[in-house]
Amino acid sequence: MHTLDDARCFQAMVPMRDGVRLNTFVFLPLDGGPRYPVILQRTPYGITSPEGQDVRNCTKGWLPDARAPFRGSLLRGWREIVRRGYAAVYQDTRGRYGSEGEDHVYGDDAADGYDTLVWIDSEPWSNHRVGVSGSSAAATTALAAASQGHPSVRAFFVQVGSSSIYDDVVYEGHSIELERLLLWVGRNIAGLSPSHRAAVMQRYGLSGEQFAAVAAAAQARYLALEAARQTDPPFLHSADWMHLPLLGYPDFSVLQPYLDEILSHPAPDAFRARHNFRATINVPGFHVTTWFDIFLTSVIAAFTEIQARVGNQRLWIGPNDHYFVYERHFWPRDPYFEWFDYWLKGEPTPIMEEPAVFYSPRAWVADPQRYVANDWQYADQWPPPGIVRQRFSLTGDGRLSRDGPDGTVRQYRYDPNQPIPTLGGRNMLIDSGPRDQRPLHALPDYGLLYCSAVLTHDLTIAGPVEVTLHIQSTCPDTDFVAKLIEVYPDGTAMLLMDGVVRAMYREPTAGPQPLAPDRIYPVTIQLGHLSHTFRAGSCIEVDITSSNFPRRARNTNSGHPLLAADTPADIRIATNTVHHDAAHPSYLVLPLLPPTPSASP
Repeated sequence: MHTLDDARCFQAMVPMRDGVRLNTFVFLPLDGGPRYPVILQRTPYGITSPEGQDVRNCTKGWLPDARAPFRGSLLRGWREIVRRGYAAVYQDTRGRYGSEGEDHVYGDDAADGYDTLVWIDSEPWSNHRVGVSGSSAAATTALAAASQGHPSVRAFFVQVGSSSIYDDVVYEGHSIELERLLLWVGRNIAGLSPSHRAAVMQRYGLSGEQFAAVAAAAQARYLALEAARQTDPPFLHSADWMHLPLLGYPDFSVLQPYLDEILSHPAPDAFRARHNFRATINVPGFHVTTWFDIFLTSVIAAFTEIQARVGNQRLWIGPNDHYFVYERHFWPRDPYFEWFDYWLKGEPTPIMEEPAVFYSPRAWVADPQRYVANDWQYADQWPPPGIVRQRFSLTGDGRLSRDGPDGTVRQYRYDPNQPIPTLGGRNMLIDSGPRDQRPLHALPDYGLLYCSAVLTHDLTIAGPVEVTLHIQSTCPDTDFVAKLIEVYPDGTAMLLMDGVVRAMYREPTAGPQPLAPDRIYPVTIQLGHLSHTFRAGSCIEVDITSSNFPRRARNTNSGHPLLAADTPADIRIATNTVHHDAAHPSYLVLPLLPPTPSASP
């Protein structure tokens, strides 16, 4: 046991059910006790500061910079936690930094989280009341632990992380989320533990020198992937981004073999179901996200489902991207200890008297440094009560109208060798947020645009947005991407949100259903959730295309269920058709907040 300025701490290698031991730091208050409520946080990003150094030394336990106290996957820091009378427990996840075993990217976090809770419950400093907490990846590990029903877990506080990562994020719309996978795996190779590295060397028969060469090649490949965003157009001239097949991706799949496992589940199955952590959570929870967070839809799904089943959930949604949540001025106030003081200590706090939802009506602020969170709004539920789901027809002459469909069709060509590059959106490791889409409109074979008349009144949306299309394709499979855009009076076409559906998995529970070229099929594209006001003088635009690369992996149009195995030889060029007649309508659905403006687009 070590004594620091305001805490006692020790390090332990906590055994899991299979004998693997996980590197764990415990921080205890200097006084009170002998038993304390506990806040547990588990992360793949390292529990020491500086990250990855002194990995077994609890006196080097991670703390946020005093100038940025809200940063990090471990929230609020052990010093603040113990000052409030809690025990703080930090843990490296399996195969990361100081922990043993192999890193399976959330594959072991439910069981490991449970086993860690069993250990905490047996310790003399625990009063058997535990809160689990974390941000981003550590939010997902917290939800994994909460999903196992250990009786000591009384509440959780999680932000910008996924509650069902392989359903909601990696395979959103059943199209592979490529930018996050490749860049996240590449960025996190440095944190692989010695035991993970030893297992890789044994599996592939690598010497230490050979392993080092693969690691150096992976780092060079990661830097090349990062640099490709600077080209014009971005990404398309990068051999590393365009590489096929995705299975066996050079260097990365050697150092992180689980990458191939992640890529090998194109439809809902037992693997994906095991990672749906929200399905079995039964404790109070605080959920935080941002409108352009890559995990937005998963956070909202967790809040909605657990609130309906259990109650006592809170949802806060602020503006901007995944990382803005780490800025102090993102927050109207800090609810972290309000939440845990109530559920772990039984103390009355203001948070329990407030409505369940608190959100920013602005999805994006252009000058985040000057942002003041003084316009957030309360609601009893999400979407807010009283929204009206309004349909806007896509027409054959390129209009977006409330008048209904017409009888024409429109077509475009999709060549996977020349995908449409990503420019903004709910991204994580490439540029996110609203971006002007006009540079993409100028590319060959971009797709179809549908634009409303000029709005004469403001129009506010709050909730989920979807686009339904009636489609045909000359290929047995293809993607359909829909974008919601605000066109400003100066012509700027600013992306607000986008979604995708892989046509062969348009009915996921039915399994793969290849398209027949002479048939028309309905597909519905979920674009996610948004709070936004279209201003008078602007137009609403919907774009339909078949790629958004590398946010989404390219659909080769091959019709093979496992796209990740396709090579360049499997690529087919598609002619994709959108129908607009009464029997086969295509339309946008917006969640309008009342009062509905009298002007019609």
